[in-house]
Amino acid sequence: MIKSIPYRISRIETIQFALFPDSFINGQDVMVKANSSYNVRSDNHQVRNIISVNYTQNEKLLLTVQIACYFDIDSSAFDTLKQEGKIPVDFLRYMGSISVGTLRGIIHAKTEGTVLNPIVLPPINLDVIINKDLVLPGS
Repeated sequence: MIKSIPYRISRIETIQFALFPDSFINGQDVMVKANSSYNVRSDNHQVRNIISVNYTQNEKLLLTVQIACYFDIDSSAFDTLKQEGKIPVDFLRYMGSISVGTLRGIIHAKTEGTVLNPIVLPPINLDVIINKDLVLPGS
């Protein structure tokens, strides 16, 4: 098993971002739902992590955002991962934590000056939403 996976963040993309501040009611609970998915491009040793978050209140959408973080994996490490047939769940969670931190900053920056800015993205338990190794194509 590979112990260290050298990588670099090569790109951050905001796929979707929308605010609906008129639906916000001060003092009422806001629900946050998060999802994560991964795609692999073997030809360029790249893993893309997509994180999506929706804020709702009383079943009305307040904020929706989806970002993609692109991670370029060192070619020799990627070859080892291909031989093992998977990307370990611990490394997926590590990439996910970077993506969530990035998402938190994007939400803060894009909600500045709105009533939604004080609603900070809470900690997300990645153990729940990222719970298995990613099997690589051809494995």
